[in-house]
Amino acid sequence: MPDTSAKDELKKSSSRRLAPDARAQQILEGAISYFAEYGFDGGTRALAAHLGISQALLFRYFPNKAALVDRVYEVVFLNRWNPEWKVLLMQRDLPLAARLASFYKDYNRSIDRFEVIRISLFSALRHESISQRYVARLREQLIAPIVAECRAFVGLPPPEILPLHALEEQLVLGLHATVIYGIMRKHVFHAAPPTEPDFMIELQVDGFIQHAKEAFRRVHAHAASGSERIVNRKAESIS
Repeated sequence: MPDTSAKDELKKSSSRRLAPDARAQQILEGAISYFAEYGFDGGTRALAAHLGISQALLFRYFPNKAALVDRVYEVVFLNRWNPEWKVLLMQRDLPLAARLASFYKDYNRSIDRFEVIRISLFSALRHESISQRYVARLREQLIAPIVAECRAFVGLPPPEILPLHALEEQLVLGLHATVIYGIMRKHVFHAAPPTEPDFMIELQVDGFIQHAKEAFRRVHAHAASGSERIVNRKAESIS
């Protein structure tokens, strides 16, 4: 459920003199709660009214909505990002299943927050920069490395030799979506939270690993046959 404490505290303190850093932090926390509950459709006037402050006061700390959204992105997403995740995923002295399970357990705990899940969805629906930046980071720092590790596990060429294929990324994104669906249901549909999430992640990863070799090899065979068809069509057009 949304955290209304930041909004209530901001209204109580609106008439009190606070240090600039403290006031900016209160506004930021209130904005995070507002965006998580209502999305990004409203402008700064509606946000200020919801927080019980004037628009002028809001602009004193955040000159425009884009500046505020940038700070929301930093607090809600970047501050939760653990650079050790990528290091763990590439640690090949450990079995791939163990690495994936350990990563996803920690990742799931990190994003299991009302504001994280809902702001990510609202920003995606509105094509806000928050969603675009996070998806780019997710692909670069997590999805692409997992694909590379899956290739090594399967015995396929590394990305330096053969560029990643979109279908490979979709395979990994399927696992990613499966793992986080439980907390999506919790924070979006208000369904009961997943029971024993760590155990479920182990089962989901095991299922992915069991089919990884066949799935990745089929993707590469499909991609190769597609490339061959393209070459043949070009040759026919030339002749």
